[in-house]
Amino acid sequence: MNDTQIPDPALRRIIYALGVMGVIVLGFYTAGLLAFPIAILFDILSPFLVAGILAYILAPFVMAIQRRLRLGRVAGTLVVFFLILAFFFLVLAVVIPVIIFQLLDLVEALREAVPRLVHALAENRYLGFDREMIDTIGKKLGDIKIDYEQILGSALPALKTITTGGLAAVGEVFKGIWSVFGLAGFLAFVAIIIFYLILDWEKIGPFTRGAIPPRYRERTFDILKKVDVAVGGFLRGQLTVSLIVGVCFATGLLFIGLMGFPALRNFSLLIGTAAGIGGFIPYLGPIIGVTPALLIVLLSGGVGWSGKLAAAAVVLGLFVVIQAIEGLVLQPRIVGKGAGLHPLAVMLALLTGATFGITGMIVAVPLASIIRVLLREFYWVPMQSANVRQ
Repeated sequence: MNDTQIPDPALRRIIYALGVMGVIVLGFYTAGLLAFPIAILFDILSPFLVAGILAYILAPFVMAIQRRLRLGRVAGTLVVFFLILAFFFLVLAVVIPVIIFQLLDLVEALREAVPRLVHALAENRYLGFDREMIDTIGKKLGDIKIDYEQILGSALPALKTITTGGLAAVGEVFKGIWSVFGLAGFLAFVAIIIFYLILDWEKIGPFTRGAIPPRYRERTFDILKKVDVAVGGFLRGQLTVSLIVGVCFATGLLFIGLMGFPALRNFSLLIGTAAGIGGFIPYLGPIIGVTPALLIVLLSGGVGWSGKLAAAAVVLGLFVVIQAIEGLVLQPRIVGKGAGLHPLAVMLALLTGATFGITGMIVAVPLASIIRVLLREFYWVPMQSANVRQ
């Protein structure tokens, strides 16, 4: 039997690349065709998928607490659950109300500051804006009234719809389930699944080893080990990096506010939270943190331009320091090179998963990490080896 081989390495790489691109396009096309049944499947499996990912993140912490405190698996799991519950209530009772009030204050501050900026632009003779048009824009902005009760009343049902994993996309199929259980029932169900998964976590490895034929066992576990490094390293590492970036921004802006720019102090927790959430995408957290901080500095009233420029310089300095710490220390040491996903890959995964709701977004990043490992093991490494032999 004759094997068809392509002698030209460059042509072979092009064909390989086209093949991979074709598989990716076919995958997206197939996912589009199957969007409806996949959304239904996510609705059914959402508690198990969310619980599986959270148990995967928490299992190493439970085992570390077991070793540190010399506890059994049940006691170690209960300690972690108690810590998570305490953190959850702290966030719910303290952090979230402060963030909401800071967000409302920020909206009001911007509503008052933007007309002032518009009028300042109109008075600048070098820009040459139409004064009448600028006055009209300023009047319209000043007349904007925000009905917070209506926004809250609309946001809560929307939040419930989003949390279900895309019920709007699949119609009314599972609406009855959520009318019975609700979000609290969902979280309780997830917690129960996490508890049992962590209890039996150490049994998963031997069960998997016994289920794989001996001739494929070594190769399979080698790939699974690399998948574990990639997925676990990215999820645990990037969550840790996000938390550090958010705390650094909140603390830094608080100190800048205490040193003489109170507007930053008033919104420090809001900006730090936004930076922490955005920090799940590598290097995006500092950018999300510095942008509103600079806008607040430049739009604040009662401060001269010399003070604004000085505060903006300090904010930019904080941004540079946090960006350097994340890029030079946090990403290499906490996330690790073997676990890193390119920021564009993370955004693409999140956008793709968003079509299937919150559950799709939660599953998307681990799945992207797995695909990265498989592409490397079955495409990139063999291709590089073939090129070396040539």
